[in-house]
Amino acid sequence: MKLLHSGCAVLLVALAIASPAQAQGTSSECASLYDGGDYQEAVSCFERLETDGAHNGHLLYNLGNAWYRTGDPARALLAYRRASLYLPRDGDLQANLKSARDQIQDDLDPPDIRSPLAGTLLAPYDALSQRELLLLGAVSWLLLLLVVAIRLRKTFSYGRLATGVLGGIALFGLLGGMSRSYQTSEQPIAVVLAEEATVRSGRDVRSTDLVRLHAGAELKVLVIEPDWMQVALANGTRGWLSADTLGLVQPVLK
Repeated sequence: MKLLHSGCAVLLVALAIASPAQAQGTSSECASLYDGGDYQEAVSCFERLETDGAHNGHLLYNLGNAWYRTGDPARALLAYRRASLYLPRDGDLQANLKSARDQIQDDLDPPDIRSPLAGTLLAPYDALSQRELLLLGAVSWLLLLLVVAIRLRKTFSYGRLATGVLGGIALFGLLGGMSRSYQTSEQPIAVVLAEEATVRSGRDVRSTDLVRLHAGAELKVLVIEPDWMQVALANGTRGWLSADTLGLVQPVLK
């Protein structure tokens, strides 16, 4: 019984961590503004919904569409990338993300692009959201404990195989979910939102200029400080950018 209680505890913790907060009400007002062509007001409406606690991929996808219609592909790209954290397998979202990238001035690869081999090996991880990873791990852990409890009472065919498979899936889900959480909180992807931003060698406007970027450039954040962030480009260049020029790809904006 202790094993089962432990499994239930893990499942409940995973559910609590993974479940997104939902706002009361619907986005019908925002959709009406968008359908009527009032895209800037639609942006404000969708952002209010998020501020009120609606954290989900569909809202961010709609926000990205509204930003794109206003002629701001950089903020659209940021919204689409944030939506991808919730909807990693959505084909329409990925198509719109590509369209936004095509509008960006700087010809830079996203810093998190994978090599063909890494993309193949990590495809199951990339195809699942953090919530899905944690739920997969928690449910597999609970099933593993059930199998172990049964095996303690009697032997059955393929019991050892089932234990190994479930244990592997549980580790994959739980460790994958925690890894995703660390990435998005401590070393997230950032999108330049300012019209121009200069990557500098230090946390000072008098430090050496390294490279000038434009709205929509995607970077990996290495260090987050109140006024400055250390970033890395896909080509290996590292430097510092003023924090107010960047938008972070995180599930919930801080």
